[in-house]
Amino acid sequence: MVDDALGDLTSLDRDVARGYRALSQWRADLIKDLAASADEAPLEAVRHVAGKSTWAALAALVPTEADAPLRDALKRWVFVLTQARIGLPLEVSRARAASEQRGVFQGEAARRVSWIEAWRGVAAARTVAETQLWLEAAAEVASEVAAANRLRAERRVEVARRLGADHPWSPILPLDRSALRAAGERLLDRTDDVAAAVRSQGPSAGQGPSAVIHQAMARDAGEGWPAHVTSHWLEEAFGKGTRGLRLELSPLPTARGASSFARALVAFGFAVRVASSPSGMPFALAHDPAFVSAHRLGFVFGALSADARWQERTLRIGRRTALAQSIVLTRSALLEARLLAARLLLGDDTAFAPPDRFSELGVRLFGRELDGRLRGAWPPAREDEPARFVALLQALPFAERLREQFDLDWYRNPRAWEYLHAMAAAPAIEPVDASAFAGQVEGLARTLEGVLG
Repeated sequence: MVDDALGDLTSLDRDVARGYRALSQWRADLIKDLAASADEAPLEAVRHVAGKSTWAALAALVPTEADAPLRDALKRWVFVLTQARIGLPLEVSRARAASEQRGVFQGEAARRVSWIEAWRGVAAARTVAETQLWLEAAAEVASEVAAANRLRAERRVEVARRLGADHPWSPILPLDRSALRAAGERLLDRTDDVAAAVRSQGPSAGQGPSAVIHQAMARDAGEGWPAHVTSHWLEEAFGKGTRGLRLELSPLPTARGASSFARALVAFGFAVRVASSPSGMPFALAHDPAFVSAHRLGFVFGALSADARWQERTLRIGRRTALAQSIVLTRSALLEARLLAARLLLGDDTAFAPPDRFSELGVRLFGRELDGRLRGAWPPAREDEPARFVALLQALPFAERLREQFDLDWYRNPRAWEYLHAMAAAPAIEPVDASAFAGQVEGLARTLEGVLG
């Protein structure tokens, strides 16, 4: 039972940390070995941190002024873990649906494939025509994945209401949803013209989703990158700044194009922020369940891949080549930003992937409608989608601050790394200023247009 004693909150905090780590490990294991992990209950040992009774006890608690931040942070984590515990069977169902080989890839050697294999094929395809074949295979197996996603959204809404929340997003990122959605709409509005211009370029112009996705892999920006995406490459590029940190990188992507390295840089920045969290601070204060600041630093590092100066210094290529590759990778960044907005607009659990909206956004993103069978399955909305979008909007102003304070090569400046580590010493949960969204969207759109316009 939780009361107003700091010791009780401290003990609960330790169990929240245990629960989060167990859940994270289980999710990683589920990807590696579905059969072995499907029947596990990762939160059972600390079930009290993932239930309504603890949520209610924290809500009823009248803490001291000193304890209030920890109480509030623990409430967010208990909400997240409760959602996760109740949703575990649905995660397994989706993993099974994604691994069943029910589609057919109609290549030179036709074969049955799963949802996971189809999207790996999309990433690995060497031509637009091959990308289209893999997309068709993905559409064949999308129905079960979409059904699992839809059921998960319904369950999340139900759990949120049982806990007294008006929406599954609200306790994790207290923010007016209409402001978020308006920012997503505005980002699409402001980048529609430059996206249409990018789609009109090249030999595959007008060929729809397969051409846009294939172009976004950035295979024609291949100078200077190593043969493989590895943690060793990241350490060579930024090693001095990460000394003393225990980075826990998510699985790095296979090198399919320059965009693979951009995604690796995003994962690296995320890991740096998480690893910089002070071990002496309570877990719930040191770690935001939405991970806004970690996603933000991830986007800041990911954007370096499209920075010509960074490419010159890190990849050791010439200025002209770096400038050309910067344009290619900015095209990839443009699609990623627009996809994040679309995920936000389609992924609201209370209005999950409406048909008309799905059709409209497909045309805006790709110049043609997406295959209707993909609705609800792709683009997939993750539970932290609002946090990712907020982090995207915050990333450019944060990067500009780093450049102003520590020069264009801030990532080489020890004082910049000290600054990043010092920022991580503060509680991770930061207030979000929705009034800044309009200016942030405008700044991001102008930056993209400045490179691609």
